[in-house]
Amino acid sequence: MTNDRRTLVQFLASTTFVALACVAYLATAGLADDNIRLLLRLTARLAFVVLLLVFIARPLRDLIKTPLTLALLKNRKQFGVTFAGIHTAHMTLIFYRAQQVPDFEFSLASNLPGMATYVVIYLMLITSFSGPAKAIGPKAWRILHKTGLFLITAVFAQTQLPRSMDDFADVNWGLVGFLLFALLVRATAYFGNRKKAGEQQSLL
Repeated sequence: MTNDRRTLVQFLASTTFVALACVAYLATAGLADDNIRLLLRLTARLAFVVLLLVFIARPLRDLIKTPLTLALLKNRKQFGVTFAGIHTAHMTLIFYRAQQVPDFEFSLASNLPGMATYVVIYLMLITSFSGPAKAIGPKAWRILHKTGLFLITAVFAQTQLPRSMDDFADVNWGLVGFLLFALLVRATAYFGNRKKAGEQQSLL
């Protein structure tokens, strides 16, 4: 299987699997808004977990040389594609809720940050295929994917952090803990690599 075909299959499979799981749940639990909102939370959190795996793959490999970190780094692209697939199913749920719940207001103007994030996600997805990646060139590809990864992670992190003291009870602290761990891993790897680079220059 070629890399492009594997990427396409991974995206379609992850989108379809999550979408079918949501359909199965709503078919058994009912179409109440509470059930739709539950699925929106679950798919968003699942997508965030996968995103954080992408976020820490390279720095974790720099810090710990094990077969597990090597496998994580080698499959980082597929995790990224899976994240795009999960979030595609999540977006479908949003539009479905807008149709099913009269009180749920959805407009592009009031959701510009979210729509902009989706644009970045799909730009990164499209350039995961060899043709578009070659068309924009390696330098632009690196800028898009590195900047996009930090941007998307920041947006997702903002949705998980409490906005007031009243929100602390509803925070998923496991997910926040994973986020803090990911930030610690990246910071440790970054300063470690800078230290190594400085030591190498001092030896020249």
